[in-house]
Amino acid sequence: MKYVAGFMLSALFICTVVLAGKPSLAQEGEPVTEPAGATVPAPTALHLKIAGNGFQLTWTLSPQDPDQVTGYEIVRADVFSGPYETVGKVEQGVSSFVDRTAKAEVIYFYKVRALAGNRQSPFSKEAAGEITGRP
Repeated sequence: MKYVAGFMLSALFICTVVLAGKPSLAQEGEPVTEPAGATVPAPTALHLKIAGNGFQLTWTLSPQDPDQVTGYEIVRADVFSGPYETVGKVEQGVSSFVDRTAKAEVIYFYKVRALAGNRQSPFSKEAAGEITGRP
């Protein structure tokens, strides 16, 4: 038993030394790039207000805008759990969208995500609103 425990400690020490001595993938002075498939940070602070005959959505841009972000996708559902459908897209650097297709007396749930080529961020938190009927 004494030898097994000593062997396990030796193996742990050797593994630690080997892993610690692994060379970095990026050499000094070279830019570090995200691995393929890495996510882009989501936009935040999604707000919704009634504007004319629809909803105006505003949000805080992804921290990767404009470095990696190429645009934003806006989705909407009439049930919190979805399904959500795309109602618009805007270019990088744009932090607002007006949805003029919203109907009165329907509660809509909106989310926004950043697009970066073939990658996309997680969705923002939802914002919800309803346009009341006109008398």
